Amino acid sequence: MSIPLHLVNGFLGSGKTTFLLQYLHTFGPQRKIGVIQNEFSAAGIDGKLVERQGNAYQILEINNGSVFCVCLLGGFISALSSFIDDYNLDEIIMEASGMSDPVSIGQIFQAAQLRSKVYLGYCWTIVDAQNFHKVQAIRSRVEHQIRIADTVIVNKCDLAGHEIDALLTIVKKINPFARVLQTTFARIDLGEEKNQFKFFPVFETRESPRPDLLSLVIKSNRIITVERLNEFVASAKGDFIRFKGFANINNGQKYAIQGVFDDYTLNQVAWFPGPTEMVGIGTLKNNVNYLDKFDTYCSS
Repeated sequence: MSIPLHLVNGFLGSGKTTFLLQYLHTFGPQRKIGVIQNEFSAAGIDGKLVERQGNAYQILEINNGSVFCVCLLGGFISALSSFIDDYNLDEIIMEASGMSDPVSIGQIFQAAQLRSKVYLGYCWTIVDAQNFHKVQAIRSRVEHQIRIADTVIVNKCDLAGHEIDALLTIVKKINPFARVLQTTFARIDLGEEKNQFKFFPVFETRESPRPDLLSLVIKSNRIITVERLNEFVASAKGDFIRFKGFANINNGQKYAIQGVFDDYTLNQVAWFPGPTEMVGIGTLKNNVNYLDKFDTYCSS
């Protein structure tokens, strides 16, 4: 029996994981859902958030690159085929890497291993209304993500101000066939019917060049204060487009860090059991060792 694979696209920090958690909260109690998380780096930060949902989701993590890249596509098709065989799933939802270019998505569903097992269900692309104008350097990838969608979710509309009307015009020009929804915190009515799927690539059928961005992981058993953690973030955030993770704070506290461009939040959490682990993606400086930099802010 063939099952649907739903795709969640969007640039770094647009709200994909927030949307995924909403989807799992809504449908997890009634369906057996397989979750695929495709991270740009080796650290599975978002996988820990999904595991915290408490339901028996089956999770397949694909790290260190986009599954749509030709160099990884064959391995992903084999992994997905085995994933479907191993679990009796009702559906799969995949959170693509924020750096992904999904132009080659058709190859997944045309692969001989998968034709009778999986078909394309919903295809959501989440657009960061607050930061859309900051991603000009990789605009072609963002446009491809929008063109592959049957529903475009324009997120963080409360933070976009007067620019929202111009952004909606751009999105509708890029993909005139998609339903376009405005929202905050990636919340939409998941009960609505999808549009008939129409991939709208114009004349671009090849994957756009890989952006000149790097990723790093900071893992440490050192303890840091909230004040010093804020100081570290302030000193380093100019080098990152996306930064996220968890930190061990003095007095046994744990903090979650989420950053997109200049917008960072630190929130106390009670459930994270591991050492400090943070991942950053951006135009990193060759002469900076970010782990050593972090350690200089930690307590003795």
